[in-house]
Amino acid sequence: MRLHRVLPLALVLLQVAFLTACQPPLDVTLASSHERLPSPAFVVDEPSQDGGPPRYDVIRVVTEEGKTVWHVRAVSFGGTRGRRIVYGEVPDGFEMVEPAQQLQSGRLYSIGVSGEASGALPFVTGQDGSVRPEKE
Repeated sequence: MRLHRVLPLALVLLQVAFLTACQPPLDVTLASSHERLPSPAFVVDEPSQDGGPPRYDVIRVVTEEGKTVWHVRAVSFGGTRGRRIVYGEVPDGFEMVEPAQQLQSGRLYSIGVSGEASGALPFVTGQDGSVRPEKE
């Protein structure tokens, strides 16, 4: 991948890292190795919660250029958050900020969750509709 294409995404991820440096990490992963377009699922875990629900209030998916393609936020802060997120489906207790745009094949995206804790996962969509972490 060319630097001019990856740099904006790297800058967004770096900004999230600086803004959340004092927050505990959230582990964001694909829900399975068989996730596909149009609605891949993700799982959020917070190791510091010892099995408790992860603490996040915002879900955002961005392109490698840093353009938001889906954004939802909690209606009230501090509530229980689910572990499973499905792209484009507004979780219970959340509201739409930006509706989900169709994910394109052959692109790099990043899903970020933030609140009392934060985490992100860059992922690639294959030409066949498969979805995988950027680095396996």
